[in-house]
Amino acid sequence: MPKKRMTISKLKKKVWSACSIFIRKSYADNFGYVYCYTCGKRMQIKEAQAGHGFAGRSKAVLFMLDIIKPQCFGCNCCASGRLDVFTYKLRKEYGNERFDYLYKQAHTNQGQWRAEELQEWLEYFQLKGGTTPPKRGKDATYPPKNRNKGLS
Repeated sequence: MPKKRMTISKLKKKVWSACSIFIRKSYADNFGYVYCYTCGKRMQIKEAQAGHGFAGRSKAVLFMLDIIKPQCFGCNCCASGRLDVFTYKLRKEYGNERFDYLYKQAHTNQGQWRAEELQEWLEYFQLKGGTTPPKRGKDATYPPKNRNKGLS
């Protein structure tokens, strides 16, 4: 009997889990600690979460690596991501032009996920394994076929 294909929903959860690990490991120091992007709290990577600088879990935002940073539970969940602080810091980090571009990209409709796209992201995160921080800014690299068009 053929193997049953994973649903889009389950595949998306699996990819998000890999992305979260990737982000937390990417920002970790040699001792396995990260700092919350919004409040500065130091914590072990297993305590940290991967938070988004723009609200929503749409296709445009979910794996936009430039806007995903480590956050503590308090900032990410209890304070709804502290988006005021998060976006202020993103703008300061990337500059107005890049920030405005990312904001515009995050608010474009990119349709529904396809299994092939999610599989590419999963392979990307598994390949990277969280050992090399993603490049930032203009030189950012993303998975094959650059699904988040224009982010490189």
